[in-house]
Parts: sequence; structure tokens; C-alpha cells
Amino acid sequence: MSNVQIFDTTFAMTILLILAVVVPLALLLANWFLHPGKIKKVLIKSTAYECGLAHVAGTANERYPIKYYMVAMLFLVFDIEVAFLYPLAVVFLSSPWSLLFVLLGFLVILESGYLYLYKKGILDWNKLSD
Repeated sequence: MSNVQIFDTTFAMTILLILAVVVPLALLLANWFLHPGKIKKVLIKSTAYECGLAHVAGTANERYPIKYYMVAMLFLVFDIEVAFLYPLAVVFLSSPWSLLFVLLGFLVILESGYLYLYKKGILDWNKLSD
């Protein structure tokens, strides 16, 4: 490698490393200099703040209802479906008929799972018990 190529690579990495160190330090120093120094020490300032509630009641050992987990799993399944359908659609544009049966088979498997969940009543939010 010539000196110019080595300089181009090392110069860019050096600038990136300097920025990675200087920017967080500058933000920390700005926070330290600009923070209001006369904040009153009241009890509410030291408590946890979650979802717009000043005080969250309950313990850490409370259990979530099963319907939240079911919705999360269904979201993951259909999110993965979209992740697989997008590349298939892109490839389908270049060779339309070679992947048609693969795409239809994939959709039939997913739709059969969706119909099974629908018949079991998983998608009916009021029907699920806690």
C-alpha cells in the first residue's frame, strides 16, 4: 500500500476516534456547567417516575396477564412474516413465476396458523382470561 492510501485510512479512523471521545465529554461537561444548582431536595424528586405516574404501586413480583404474552408472540410471528415477504417481493419482480409456489406455500402455512389462532379465540381480547 502506498503512503497516500494508508494516510486516507488512518486519518478517517483518527478523526472518528477523536469525535467518539470529544462529543460525549463535551456533552457531559455542558451538563455539569449548565445544570440548575438550586434544585430543592424534596421527596418526590427522588422517587421513580413511570408512564406519567408519580408513584407506581405494586411489587416487582406481580405477574402480567397471559394475553400480553400472546399478543407479543403474535406480533413476532407476523413481524417475521413481513421480514421474509419483503425480500421475496423484491426477487419476485425479477423472476415472477419461479417463486410463486414458494410464496404461496409460505402464505398458506402462515394463514393456517392464523386461522388456528382465530378458532382458538386467542385474537379475541375479551375472551382471554388473566
